[in-house]
Amino acid sequence: MKNIYELFDNADLSNENLDISETEMTDIEKKRILEMTLKKSGLRKRGIGRKYILPLTAAITIILSFAAVFAQGGLSAIYHRIFGDSIKYVADMGTIIDENYTSNGIKMNIASMVGDENSFYIVAELIKENGETFEDSDYVKFEDLRLNFKSSGGYTWYQIEDEDPSDNKATFIIAGNTRHKIAGDRLTIYARDITEYSIKKPLESFDAYEFLINNPNYISQELTEKVPAVHFGENDYDTTPEEKEKNSIVEKNLNPNYVLPRKYMKIPVERNLRDIYIENIGFADNKLCIRMAFTDLEKYSLGTVSFVNKDDSDDIKYGNFFNVEESGETEFHYYIFDIRDMAELENYYFKYEIMSKLGTTEGEWNINFRADYKNASRTIVTNKDAEINGRNYTVKNIKFSPISINVEMSNKLLKPEEKTYHDFSNSVTVILKDGSEAEVNQSGSSTNALSSSLNVMFKQPIDIRQIDRIRVGSLEVPVDGN
Repeated sequence: MKNIYELFDNADLSNENLDISETEMTDIEKKRILEMTLKKSGLRKRGIGRKYILPLTAAITIILSFAAVFAQGGLSAIYHRIFGDSIKYVADMGTIIDENYTSNGIKMNIASMVGDENSFYIVAELIKENGETFEDSDYVKFEDLRLNFKSSGGYTWYQIEDEDPSDNKATFIIAGNTRHKIAGDRLTIYARDITEYSIKKPLESFDAYEFLINNPNYISQELTEKVPAVHFGENDYDTTPEEKEKNSIVEKNLNPNYVLPRKYMKIPVERNLRDIYIENIGFADNKLCIRMAFTDLEKYSLGTVSFVNKDDSDDIKYGNFFNVEESGETEFHYYIFDIRDMAELENYYFKYEIMSKLGTTEGEWNINFRADYKNASRTIVTNKDAEINGRNYTVKNIKFSPISINVEMSNKLLKPEEKTYHDFSNSVTVILKDGSEAEVNQSGSSTNALSSSLNVMFKQPIDIRQIDRIRVGSLEVPVDGN
């Protein structure tokens, strides 16, 4: 029996009057398309729960609905924010899901999914059904969000900008990849407790360079052993560390057990905000280190902290973050940035935003659905050896699609001079016919004693007809037939 998408490939819809407009598709419009297909089939729907028994021609409604919704305003706008103008390369790789669950007045809806054999993007929505909106919410956080699938793999989720910030809907993307085929499998998304935050730019941002220029005793510092506890006086830092043993310099390295010494300062990061401040900042071992203090993380936080080049906004330095110390109601976060000295720091500004908690909706959401989309992956069987960052492998096959590439390998026996660990950084490159390389958004790997699997997702979908060759370590594989 053929799959639905195979039937659709052979169907001629050029004379169908779908009347697709560039507006949000309403439930009435979806029903009209369904009724049109039912009418053409000469049948009415016969219910079995949420599914319908239809002849094979009427089953094309499933694909037709995705094509229609994808072409019109709502879903097209969402995928355009993910993929940009490259959405044309994934138009036949998706499915409408529309499975949902409601708890405490908020409905979670799994709207649609685009994917290939190993990688996927899921569009999920939170919809308030109690008359409230997300107008004041800039960020929504789940206390717990899990995507369960059969294979090993990884995923991430992020909120995307809403076209209408004042409405009752917030939209999320869940993106990831798996070692084994996910297309056609049943998946489950579980979520618990939703917290809303407002995000505002500080009225008076902290200027790291200006502060250090005006306080030169902070610029160069020695790392000290981390203090296990801090004893505050009645007014936080009224009790000085003189009553305690002085921190001893044990070792000069950037292990989080060795940090900047205590300065017992309260350097503000925002006007009239005393719940977040900088306790110390300075350079140690050619790195810029900052210790932040938070007295009420439940209410206030900083979100993503980074240094951005003043002349190149794409040049961003994110810090290694270590949550190293707690004392009473105060929590200290320690950051290490790859900025060597004041000369380099002068070119960057400190970027952060103030996140304020608005409220939490407690509840649980559990949704089961099928990844029933057309698998557009192509497979090249190679069975050739490759060296990748100091280790040898046999590349068994390469699977690729407009959104990702997957490499399956056998681990070869270690030689004495080889690395004992796997290093797959920058190991896969897709070279296009014009000589350029496909940009990578994220990558992951899974290994065991006998085999390894690499998954790379492209920054934007690509036209696979333009792939010239694929490089895996020292191995180059030509892509024929494009």
